[in-house]
Amino acid sequence: MSINNDGDEIRGLGFVALSAGYLEEQIDELLFMVQPLEPFPEAEQRWGVSRKIEKARRLIAALNFETRGDLLSDLARLPDLFEWRNEVIHGRVYGNFNRGNTLRSGRPNVPERDISAAELYELANALDAARNSLIRPMVLKIPRALQAL
Repeated sequence: MSINNDGDEIRGLGFVALSAGYLEEQIDELLFMVQPLEPFPEAEQRWGVSRKIEKARRLIAALNFETRGDLLSDLARLPDLFEWRNEVIHGRVYGNFNRGNTLRSGRPNVPERDISAAELYELANALDAARNSLIRPMVLKIPRALQAL
């Protein structure tokens, strides 16, 4: 399902935040699922998302199932999505009346740039698609691969 762009930057930013949160939760669920390979202790559950993604990639690479390569590729793309999320969530959006909107970074020495509702909805939809790409192999393929160990 795709989130429709209604032209509202603030609503789009909210969808980005929610979609990223759901994706992070799915990464955690994946790590819980593969605990037969390696525990996912409480201390690691507080790791940043990049470290969790790296652990997930390492553990999935140790399994053997039909779409493993696709899942590894999907996991490899996640850091870029989270970096894009960080850029818009930790930045500040300023309205320029009839000239669009400007994103000012929360990081020093990063130039301002234009931002639109279309970009925010694109990111929210990309985050949702990434979450779905994790869910699919978790339904049957990963559990079967774990049973085969």
